[in-house]
Amino acid sequence: MFHKQIISFVITENILQIYGLIKRENRSMIEDNITIIKTTFGKFAYDWLLQSNQVVVWGNTSSGLFLRVHGNRIIFLTNNNHFGPVNVNIQNQIPIQWKNEDEVQIIHVDREFILTNNKQQIKLNIENIWNTPQKPTGFISDIEQKKRLTQAANQLSLLKNEKGYAPLLLPFVTDTLSLETDNTWLFSSWNTIKLLKISMIQKDTESILALANLLVGSGRGLTPSGDDLLTGLTFMRRRWFPEVNWITEVENQLLATFKEKTTSVSSTLFECALQGEADARIQEMADVLMSTDIPFQQQAMELSRWGSSSGADVFLGMLVAIEGFQNHI
Repeated sequence: MFHKQIISFVITENILQIYGLIKRENRSMIEDNITIIKTTFGKFAYDWLLQSNQVVVWGNTSSGLFLRVHGNRIIFLTNNNHFGPVNVNIQNQIPIQWKNEDEVQIIHVDREFILTNNKQQIKLNIENIWNTPQKPTGFISDIEQKKRLTQAANQLSLLKNEKGYAPLLLPFVTDTLSLETDNTWLFSSWNTIKLLKISMIQKDTESILALANLLVGSGRGLTPSGDDLLTGLTFMRRRWFPEVNWITEVENQLLATFKEKTTSVSSTLFECALQGEADARIQEMADVLMSTDIPFQQQAMELSRWGSSSGADVFLGMLVAIEGFQNHI
């Protein structure tokens, strides 16, 4: 009996040792599979990841992955150097093993997020949290502003080459009465946008909401042109015309329409604009149109790189905000 106990103990000890080795080997394999990345988080991307235990890969582009977090919001994991409220800017290659609809678990430890599934694991070191900078002080004359508006409209029209609302930029800046085009969608959009500007000047909230609702989801892509225009308009209003608070309820109602009618990416970006947050390229374009403290340089060029037509579309929204609010508060 005593010998059997010794043999049993030795066998058990050996099994435990072997099991321990296996566990250590598995742990080592997991650690080896973790790619450590220095990361800059947009304000909302950071907050939403803190509140989430899991994300789902929603889509991908050449520059990054869209990840869906709680509330059907979208964050963008990217290795480009453009900061934004929902961007997670990493210094390494995008995780190429993750595909659409993959579920990825999130573990938050100290100054790190670990994103993991059975395909790949990455550890995101929280190096910085980006917020949209405070707006500059200063003033811009009507003459200088018109000059900058026209230059930017010319550049974006050329760079976006008839995409989205790009053909509407110069007619809007020059206050063209009617648009000559065979594109029925563009013609309809033009009339809606012109009526929207008039309704804003008249402070007709009922008409503003009805016209804006027509633009939600209008156009192609992950962020249709109508969505981008309203995002640009709303960000400009919140940043540079905060005293126009009579339109706040309209903006809040629009968010509900965004969530019902258009893409998760669009509704996420519009939600950010409602809180005065936007991609750095949008913020820089907005500021250079409103303050001579900011020199007019490459802002239009940088904005043109945002999406397929999004740069031109969001710029048109800024123009509508300036025309509708600046001299009619």
